[in-house]
Amino acid sequence: MVGERGEGNYIFTNPLLEFLPVILVISETGGRIGDTFLVDPPSGIFFMKKSPVSDLIIPVLLLIDGLICALVSIFAHEIGLDPNIAWGRMRYALFILGSTLILFSLLATYFKRKVNVFFELFIKSESVKTFFLLGHLWGIIFVVYAWFITFGNFTTWNHSTHYYTQLADAFGKGQLYVDQSPGALLDAQDPYSVITRPVFQDEIWDMSLYEGKLYLYWGPVPALLITPIQLLLNKKIADIFLVYFFLAGLLLFNSLIILKLWRRFFPNIPAWNVFICIPLIGLILPILWSVNIPDVYEAAIGAGQFFLIGGIYFILSAIEDDLSINKWKIFWAGVFWACSVGSRAINTLSVIFLAAFVMAWIVNNKPRPINWTRIVQEGTPLFVPLIVGAIVIGWYNWARFDSPLEFGLRYQITIFNLNEQMNLTFKPDYFLPNIYNYLLQPFEFISRFPFIQPIKGSGILTKLSMAPPYLYAAGRVTGLLFCAPFLALSLNHLFPGNKEFSHDNAKPYNLLIYLLAGSFLTGFLTILFYFYGQMRFLVDIISQITLLAIIGYWEIISITQKGNTRRSKYLASFANLLIAATICISVLLAFSSETSRMETLNPLLFEKINNFLGAPK
Repeated sequence: MVGERGEGNYIFTNPLLEFLPVILVISETGGRIGDTFLVDPPSGIFFMKKSPVSDLIIPVLLLIDGLICALVSIFAHEIGLDPNIAWGRMRYALFILGSTLILFSLLATYFKRKVNVFFELFIKSESVKTFFLLGHLWGIIFVVYAWFITFGNFTTWNHSTHYYTQLADAFGKGQLYVDQSPGALLDAQDPYSVITRPVFQDEIWDMSLYEGKLYLYWGPVPALLITPIQLLLNKKIADIFLVYFFLAGLLLFNSLIILKLWRRFFPNIPAWNVFICIPLIGLILPILWSVNIPDVYEAAIGAGQFFLIGGIYFILSAIEDDLSINKWKIFWAGVFWACSVGSRAINTLSVIFLAAFVMAWIVNNKPRPINWTRIVQEGTPLFVPLIVGAIVIGWYNWARFDSPLEFGLRYQITIFNLNEQMNLTFKPDYFLPNIYNYLLQPFEFISRFPFIQPIKGSGILTKLSMAPPYLYAAGRVTGLLFCAPFLALSLNHLFPGNKEFSHDNAKPYNLLIYLLAGSFLTGFLTILFYFYGQMRFLVDIISQITLLAIIGYWEIISITQKGNTRRSKYLASFANLLIAATICISVLLAFSSETSRMETLNPLLFEKINNFLGAPK
């Protein structure tokens, strides 16, 4: 092995590097465990790269954790966590934990300058630092979710619907209909007519009535997941827990995709430009908006998006090996996409696009002449769960409504007679009002906290003295350009000249862009032609466009690193400003959301905030 110094790095050559794995612990200062090296196998050259995450991150986070634990234990009574002034065992344990973390932080900082294998492995390991920081970000966001979903008190996990609870009970009994009586609706001449039907119980609102029984038109997968839990624990799992679980799980998959993109396509991007994107994608509207309305609608939509993005993650993982496709990972992609449709039927078109495009990409990237036997072997793990899922969903629909293509929307007990007007649910006439609401609808300013609030989506038609087309209606909506201006960076993909990747990375990078953009456009067009405009529907496509915007953001940072011109610096600063604006606006609008749930259930909290801010009464 021969070494020489080059441009601030020690560069080493090794003729055997192409064939032998090398573990290198030599650095400019004598070598440290955890140093990162960039390798060029064809030339046998590798060089040390500066660690992307600071070695101080673990000691600093441990210190913060320790201080929080210690302060919470000391002031637990004053902040309302402990009704007793006297210290109990839990407060002593919390104080000891905090002190231990502070001590460990100080020891880690001290041994950072010493030669100690354990602390080197723990503090300087890139994997440990990355997931330590990521775990803290997840913890903070999970706490924010819990605070919003419990309307500011962390303890009251109620004020939610129980539709999936009832469906899980039905599955546990071996039936597909819920144990609710339609009551007087059975005697109505037309139970779907708003005009002629009698008054009915609120509990059956939005259920599907068919041949005297009540069903759910929402996908059954969330209920299937909680059925064994309810049977084993003999406890009811309300929809609020499903909303929390699926949106928290969506954050995990989005975060893992972000890390995968960073490591493979943007390894030179500073760590802070990467990790700031985690709270961005976790708190962006409409995610936090949906957390604050934890009902069955948000549970079904959140489940659909969780499984859709999970499938994309498994596809990215399956193609990491350039020599072959990991069949188990592509199988799990198929399972997740089947569950996405089983949770949210409107995702069918997006899943069809994703599966077809992945298969086309596999075929297109095989050497000629194509070995079709191998193509079938690699595609089968993806399509088997999709085909099985389609058969099961078709049977589920047929067993309930005598048609494999009927999900129950037609028989819904709601404000419209969809049994007669089903042909009006998707129309081109809804495109213009929906695209205005979802993209261009502004919010309005108010004098008290949260100082901004969403506007009813049908308001623009009233201002223009226009009658809504057909069945069209819309709730409170804020357009993405106003509530999430950072998403404008996704347009950077319309200018492909900025990308510079090696031949090996260009193909998977393009696959990712097409999967995200294609599923976004498919899902977005679907809701644009739908007769009902709701902010929660944007959950169907928010992860895809946010990931595209994050990639566009990183491309701007890459340009800044290469050119370092005043123009590129201004552009990067503006992009960072968009991140801050998007997070702040999203959080403020989430306080109001569709129903002002938090203010209704916890008016004292809003009163305290307004008094603290000196807002007028």
